[in-house]
Amino acid sequence: MKNYIHIVWLLTFFVQMPAYATDIARQTSKEMLSKLDESLKSKEKYENEKLNAIAAIKMKLKSATSKGRYDVVKQLYEQYSSYQYDSAYLYAGQMQRLATQLNSADYRVESQCAIVFCLLSAGLYNEASHAFVAIDISQASTPYRKQYYSTAARFYYDLSDYVHAAPYTDRYISQGNLYTDSLLPYLQRNSEEWLYAMGIKEMKQGHYETCMRRFEALMALPNIDTHTRAIIASCIGWINLISKRHEQAIALLAQAAIYDNESATRETTALCTLARMLYRQGDIQRATEYVRQSLANANFYGARQRVIEISGILPIIEHDRYAIVESQRNALATASVVAVLFVVALLTFAWFVRRQMNMLKYAQNVIAERKAQVEEKNMQLQEANKIKDEYIGQSFFANAEYINKVEKLYRSIDQKIAAKQFASLRQSLKESELIAERKSMFADFDKTFLNLFPTFIHQYNALFANEEDKWAENTKTLTPEMRIFALIRLGITDSERIARFLHYSIHTINTYKTRVKNKSIVDNDQFEARIMEI
Repeated sequence: MKNYIHIVWLLTFFVQMPAYATDIARQTSKEMLSKLDESLKSKEKYENEKLNAIAAIKMKLKSATSKGRYDVVKQLYEQYSSYQYDSAYLYAGQMQRLATQLNSADYRVESQCAIVFCLLSAGLYNEASHAFVAIDISQASTPYRKQYYSTAARFYYDLSDYVHAAPYTDRYISQGNLYTDSLLPYLQRNSEEWLYAMGIKEMKQGHYETCMRRFEALMALPNIDTHTRAIIASCIGWINLISKRHEQAIALLAQAAIYDNESATRETTALCTLARMLYRQGDIQRATEYVRQSLANANFYGARQRVIEISGILPIIEHDRYAIVESQRNALATASVVAVLFVVALLTFAWFVRRQMNMLKYAQNVIAERKAQVEEKNMQLQEANKIKDEYIGQSFFANAEYINKVEKLYRSIDQKIAAKQFASLRQSLKESELIAERKSMFADFDKTFLNLFPTFIHQYNALFANEEDKWAENTKTLTPEMRIFALIRLGITDSERIARFLHYSIHTINTYKTRVKNKSIVDNDQFEARIMEI
């Protein structure tokens, strides 16, 4: 965009604001933002109008003849072109197939231009490049050559915006200008298409004063559709932003976002740009909402480049919004403490303010309510501390008992080795005792875990439909499968660690997990997430 080359000149031009920008400027940015907020509340209404229009065209498609089918499919493409990439690309592809069937060079050029438009809007620039170079206009008539040159200019201008790095930006802008120059002879001077093409070209060249006049003249024409008005308002808003006329830029971008919302356009930049400006001005609440709406629009349309751009902004705005909320919460907490202290003072000197007894009673009710909440929280904390103490005590007891047993075993082994009682030594290392110890360890684990998660068995059973797959909820033990997911709930997700703890092979652990997930009523990929929600 050559922003830095023209920055000095930009500060001196626009001695007098053009008519359209002046009309918008008469309405303050605050008023336009309020109108935008109201418009966004009606988003579902405009969405339904769009879907009804699409449904009506689809009804026509059912009865369309083979010759007229192309025109109906084209109408569907136009409805989806700035609304949803997947469907737009689908109907653009159908246009291309019908063009081939009809053996029409004009339709073939038109359908290929539609495909390029879809790919550009979705951020698939490499694919758009391949589709663009494949267009052959040698046999196309004048209207379709005009469409090709318009698409070509859009292609290179979009590349310049996407790359935004020297020397490629200037190179792409120059190429776009060449195609615009090729387009202009096909257009009637001062027509809607001519004014739009000239305005975009001059804006890309940095001739902002001239391009503003073009856009003003375009806005003055009758029968300009809402989508075109949104594009022009966004361009004028961007120019005001570059020239540091922030109030006018906000008002114009808000107007563009209103037009986008009314036309159910999802491939748009005005709302995101507006969110950035409001964020810099400290209007975090609106900035957050507008960025979320922009991200929802970009995801709905399938515009990958927009999603990436917006995803980089949203965490920054969310961080600041969280800081503001945190500050407000701290201020509220401080105010609450001051209020409580004030109420205590009133109680202490109640005999001085007997005439305010009604107010005091109200304050006492508030204190009682807060006290009940505090007591409830204290009870919860006491319960949590009890569970923690029990877990720590149980761990210390189990470790101490285990050390005593090992110490006793070491002494016994040492004595028997000294006395050369090797047969008796072998008898001391019975596997049955190890099995019993492991069962005891599992019992201790089950008891401690169920104390920490008393509803685990109930919520685990809720994941299964068949009664035979459920475990009795009044029991104090877990099944081997349940122990696996109990360990996962404690944060132990490594199958090797789980296998060592339960004395199983890794294959057995994975087999148990797969078998349980297959019996569950939830998807296998979601099962462990549901366990973590317990």
